[in-house]
Amino acid sequence: MATKQNNPYSIPSAKPVWGDNGPASSEMHGPQEGELDKYRHVFLSHNRLAERWSALDRETAGRFTIIETGFGTGLNFLLAWQLWQQTAPPNWQLHYVSIEERPCSAEQLRRVHASWPELASLAAILQHNYPPLLLGHHRRLLNSAQVCLDLLFGNAHDCLPALLDAPSSAANDKLNSVAYADAWFLNDAPLANNEAKPQETLFASMAALSKPGSSFAAAADFWEPGLRAQGFSLEKMTVYDGAQQILWGHLPHDIASSTPQPAPVNVPWHLPGPKQQAKHIVVIGAGLAGCSTANALAQRGYRVTVIERHTPASGASGNPQGILYTKLSAAPGDLNQFNLGSFLFALNHYRSLLSQGRIDGELCGVLQLVKSEREIKQFNKLKVLLNNQDWLQFLSDDELYAKSGVSLSGQAFYYPDAGWLSPPSVCHAMLNHPNITLLNNTAALALTHREGVWQLLDDQQHCIQQADTVVIANSNDASHFGQTSSLPLKSIRGQLSYLPAEALNQPPTCVICHEGYLAPAMNEQFCIGASFDLHNKDCALMPADHDWNLKQLSHLAAGLLKPDAVAVGGRAALRCASTDYMPIVGAVPRIEEFKTNYKGLTKDARRKIPIAAANHPNLYINVAHGSRGLTSTPLCAELLASYIANEVRPLPRQLCEALSPARFIIRKLIRSQLV
Repeated sequence: MATKQNNPYSIPSAKPVWGDNGPASSEMHGPQEGELDKYRHVFLSHNRLAERWSALDRETAGRFTIIETGFGTGLNFLLAWQLWQQTAPPNWQLHYVSIEERPCSAEQLRRVHASWPELASLAAILQHNYPPLLLGHHRRLLNSAQVCLDLLFGNAHDCLPALLDAPSSAANDKLNSVAYADAWFLNDAPLANNEAKPQETLFASMAALSKPGSSFAAAADFWEPGLRAQGFSLEKMTVYDGAQQILWGHLPHDIASSTPQPAPVNVPWHLPGPKQQAKHIVVIGAGLAGCSTANALAQRGYRVTVIERHTPASGASGNPQGILYTKLSAAPGDLNQFNLGSFLFALNHYRSLLSQGRIDGELCGVLQLVKSEREIKQFNKLKVLLNNQDWLQFLSDDELYAKSGVSLSGQAFYYPDAGWLSPPSVCHAMLNHPNITLLNNTAALALTHREGVWQLLDDQQHCIQQADTVVIANSNDASHFGQTSSLPLKSIRGQLSYLPAEALNQPPTCVICHEGYLAPAMNEQFCIGASFDLHNKDCALMPADHDWNLKQLSHLAAGLLKPDAVAVGGRAALRCASTDYMPIVGAVPRIEEFKTNYKGLTKDARRKIPIAAANHPNLYINVAHGSRGLTSTPLCAELLASYIANEVRPLPRQLCEALSPARFIIRKLIRSQLV
């Protein structure tokens, strides 16, 4: 049996003691309806939120960020959200970042929330979008992205420093500062209050994350000495018949500009570096990556132009059906963490779009068969590590038929909330925003930068568009630009085959992933595939690939495929992947300057080099999503938009680094492969 110490997915949960009328005692707070005003008084009033939110600029879109220690039952979040709806302009977003070391389960939330009728509608939305109890960073966009909730399940001593990226030299530059917090909600002392988690780092991180003038309210005297030491102004009083002490105050502007930040725990080479304020952004490419990125930026109020050499979803994103799924590992690692995080985010993202009727697809469940000895070992390990999750089930034999309607044997992972989607419908839905302009049949073949403006040139070197910020999201064609030609991209040919509905004896009721995949019929037609070819770049249909797809399907289950079944059509396209199979998302580096700035890594891979990254100004990339673009592009779009908008990112620092285009340069420097 896996223990919490060797289970990379495990996190301790809250353990309430329930009485007849609700929670009698618990590590979490469960106040009754009449006590809600107490929490409003402590956290909302002492941060002056009603006053500040009523005064927000109603002409210009913006973002107000609250960071909280101790999410508990989500009461402070729900109260803040309620007040936000009552006082804030509709064009502003509430960004609520909360850390919880012992999170409640969804069922515990439901039981506690039942005591708060006035918050019932908001509580229901939170419950519906609440993440599974897994370590890590979970982002949820609520009320059409008017509210962004980042739940960090872990310890505050680890999570707060992980939000920091840059050394103090960047703190005075507003556009590059790591300061995000407008207000703090500080609940009880962090649970891991011990020598292994020094208090100085915790409080220094808070100061570094605070904007000048950032306010705080605290419900425990634990916070007083550390906040004073960091220069926060502080007032306090004892209330509620001497039962509770309230602290409140703010970070003065003059203190904020000079407060030293904690030493960087890693080289900040993944950050964009100095950049100008984005006003007009051009996204090159209208596949899943480009359309998702354009939408994430448009949601933040940016004016976005999407340039597509053909029409939207004309490449690999044009397949009629795509599968929303992931592959997990029993061992922790960047690829595994990203796969899981992006999958869980995508499930929520698409569920909302489907419920609004904006995209086509069906979350009918996905079966992922395991056949090889290696896969069976992974299956058995994960069955122990993830035996208490509701988003993943472990099935075998008769259970497989019950889920799929196909006579399968063996074992399989089952993702009940996943399914298939139409990638073209996703692309068109993402482009349907008033801040987005689409230019079809327009090929950008070169980029030049002059006096703060990027010019996009055609094959005659004529300028076809210009903007202060550019995002390259055109898959394999990213290698055509001089700025990104060195990135290790590889194209992978995949061919789908179409079968008429009568070709199968047992039509599936869910998606089945094996050597290929089989989804329920769409428009009276099955879509099967897909082949995998690293060497062929021809997108013409090949009979041999149709034969391969049919052969894999015939091996799936005896008698599934009728003997006379033949492909009645298909589609071939080139996927784009990186050499380490992680997407490439972030600022585009200037290679020679990187080599100079970080050459010290050649002799010492762990050397701390607090030098701002040398990147092309306001130039970004989002490519290499391989065969899982439906799963990975929504979260990567959020990540890229957070870089441009200078927000708290939706991923921890090590995953930002693992996705950064600069990672390939850093690895070569460490291995002495660059001279």
